[in-house]
Amino acid sequence: MVTGAGGGLGRVTAERFARAGDRIYGCDISPSAVEELTSSEVTALAQVVDVSDRRQVDSFFDAIGAITSRVDVLINNVGIAGPAAPVEDVTPEQWATTLDTNLNAAFWAVRRVLPGMKVARAGVILCVSTFSVRTLPERRAPYVVAKAALESLSLMISREAGPYNVRSNVVRPGAMDNDRLLRVLARAAQRTGQTPHDVEKELLSYVSMRSKVSMDEVADVLFFLASDAAAHITSQVIAVDGGVQWEA
Repeated sequence: MVTGAGGGLGRVTAERFARAGDRIYGCDISPSAVEELTSSEVTALAQVVDVSDRRQVDSFFDAIGAITSRVDVLINNVGIAGPAAPVEDVTPEQWATTLDTNLNAAFWAVRRVLPGMKVARAGVILCVSTFSVRTLPERRAPYVVAKAALESLSLMISREAGPYNVRSNVVRPGAMDNDRLLRVLARAAQRTGQTPHDVEKELLSYVSMRSKVSMDEVADVLFFLASDAAAHITSQVIAVDGGVQWEA
């Protein structure tokens, strides 16, 4: 089950698992993206879901439960940027929306899959975080706090569910070469008076490998962590970022 499966890393990840013959259950907030998922037959089930709404998350899992008795792999991929503002200027509504989407949605999904995984004594839970948890960019408190808490949730799951042979890990992508990065660069360029190219050059100057990460690379790591080849990898935070050292 992949959240945010309609585009970006979520779509690439869903396609990676589908190519291996896995049955994919995907959700996305975009109706057009869900329609495309359904028509492309990448997923066995695709629904429009706003994961910040627990009722919608539960409804989606009810639909999955009508098809299968359990979910073997849960990938909590959805994340929103949240507001860009000093802590004191973040509104309670912005704070709540960012945490509901980036943290609570994962908690609600985990609650639905863990009982079945424990009964089966098998299962993998993967959470997509961000290198910003380490670099702590200014004016991004709701996003960073939510992702840091998501990592802690993953580690707690690995400890509690480990005796049931359930594994839980975090993947921290770096600057991925995708539309989202283009939007981030454009906003930064507008704010600083630079060109998007100059902003990207500055960003990559703080990456040891001086290069962006492809979504396929991150999807491959998620696929590996879900596979039997990673049977004893749990409670880990794995960066796929080219060696990010700092972030403006």
